[in-house]
Amino acid sequence: MNGIRKPAVILADSMEEYLAMPDPYKNPPRSKLNIFKLGEYAERVGKRIEDLTAEEILQFKV
Repeated sequence: MNGIRKPAVILADSMEEYLAMPDPYKNPPRSKLNIFKLGEYAERVGKRIEDLTAEEILQFKV
């Protein structure tokens, strides 16, 4: 492993929000990451997204 990865901290403010069932009648919350740019970066450096370190992922926080 290249670094400490804490996806729950990156994706949600709390574990409850992260694990909660989505409400199909409400608009989903905005993503806290620019997934498109993250995917481009992963491809450019030759890694899978799940292999990126927390520092690399946090570069694309919106």
